[in-house]
Amino acid sequence: MKIMIKICSLILMCNLLSSQTLHADNKALEQNFKKNYPSISLKSVQRSPFKGIYEVYAAGKIIYTDEKAEYLLFGNLVDINNQKNLTAERLTELNKIDITKLPIEQAIKYIKGTGKRTLYVFTDPDCPYCQKLEQYMTSIDNVTVYLFLYPLKQLHPRAEIISEEIWCSKNQYEAWEDYMLHRKSPQNLTRCKTPIQKNLDLGQHLQIEGTPTIFLENGIRIAGIPLDSQQIEQLLQKAELE
Repeated sequence: MKIMIKICSLILMCNLLSSQTLHADNKALEQNFKKNYPSISLKSVQRSPFKGIYEVYAAGKIIYTDEKAEYLLFGNLVDINNQKNLTAERLTELNKIDITKLPIEQAIKYIKGTGKRTLYVFTDPDCPYCQKLEQYMTSIDNVTVYLFLYPLKQLHPRAEIISEEIWCSKNQYEAWEDYMLHRKSPQNLTRCKTPIQKNLDLGQHLQIEGTPTIFLENGIRIAGIPLDSQQIEQLLQKAELE
């Protein structure tokens, strides 16, 4: 019995020392990285599957580096044997958000069918990809959608004005759909307080760089990939199972 206690104590001590060493290594790398690249906002550090190579998560991207942060490697780390893109999998996990913290009162809500699935979409009324997404969404049923108006003014100068007009419309979703599907500008305009600036601040906090950016109900982010109706349906079904 005493021997077993000693063995367990030894294992516990080894694990503790290993954890402390790993933490110390990560801390040293973090300090080296910040010293060498002060303009890059680092969010997390951990070891990669390669010995001596570390994964750095910064500015929504994964960077690989050595323990002294002297060299940077950009690209995908692929597990050939298991046919897995390890970088893509890690980014999917790191870019997830807690959707319960989204301020849905700042979004236009609409429900189709049972509304049992949920999408959160950051969208720009003058973004061609956003317009294409709305066309595809017409064939998606049983979904609740929260539209966060997110005008990218540097690309689409009138997008903020249109967003405000849509938000201040009597029927917000009808005005949105008319504009996105038929290019029909909002009518019977009135002035009102809008959440547009709050959405822009929120998007910056969430590191949203382009539109449309979609969040599934499991928190997974879909950005920079034009989706058709079939792909959207597959993502919704997958999120339901998780």
